[in-house]
Amino acid sequence: MDIKEFGQMMIREVGDILGEGYDISLKDIEKNNGIIRHALVIKEQMSNVAPTIYIDDYHRQYERGAMLMMLVDDLVRMYKSTTTGCGPDVEFFSDFSMVAPKLFFKVVNYGKNRRKLKDIPIKKILDLALVPVCRVMSESFGDGCITIRKDHLKMWEISEDELWENTLESAASVSPVSISGLLDVVEELTGRHEGLDDACGIYVATNTDKNLGAGVIFYPDILKGLAEYHESDLFIIPSSIHEVLIIPDTNMQMDVSSLRSMIHEVNSTAVGEEDILSDNLYMYDRESDRVFIVKE
Repeated sequence: MDIKEFGQMMIREVGDILGEGYDISLKDIEKNNGIIRHALVIKEQMSNVAPTIYIDDYHRQYERGAMLMMLVDDLVRMYKSTTTGCGPDVEFFSDFSMVAPKLFFKVVNYGKNRRKLKDIPIKKILDLALVPVCRVMSESFGDGCITIRKDHLKMWEISEDELWENTLESAASVSPVSISGLLDVVEELTGRHEGLDDACGIYVATNTDKNLGAGVIFYPDILKGLAEYHESDLFIIPSSIHEVLIIPDTNMQMDVSSLRSMIHEVNSTAVGEEDILSDNLYMYDRESDRVFIVKE
């Protein structure tokens, strides 16, 4: 059974449980890198709230033999938990003075998201796009993000320059940078050094949430400070949209071809399609204070 047929079956069963007074539809939602996810949109007819609940994982469970009604009951419970008044408070969003302190940005691949980005006031850097987002809070569901669109700027009566001036000013406090040695990360995950040399000189750069953190390398002076500390240029490996690896050029005699091959292999085998940032290898040049793509 394909996802569309499964979705229609879920609509019927969820509708039977909820009863009359609900509009339920199946929607295809484009995520990062053009990946399509499938969701039920459930709207009570007298309500302005229409929760979107993804069903791709439910479909996979069903294909593996899970009981349909168990999945339906779980989805209905999830729906009801989102409509009890404990969702994120977004009333502030109409006032830019309230939005500005909550702004930061994520980084995505420009080419893979070109169509999706056309209505977003991005900053393009090489093959990447910086995407402005606003952090919203929910006691029950944790942090969430609202992507800033050009229509929002019209509502706030501000320019793209004003938006980015505020975004760059608030990003480091909303989504603080975290730079750790790779050895520290491995030890944190495994409890041991796994035989890595302390002098391996590889850093992991992300934010403190370790979510949508690859953009921290574009915070003011982050790369500059690390390069000056090591008195070297820096190789930048795009691990995912969540983090990057940074290798000071003085610490290793790096084979550029091997690094590029490693990036391609990791992206094709270890990183989810939705989380891929780029297949390119980057370098930060200390003298010019610029990032560029390393060519063969």
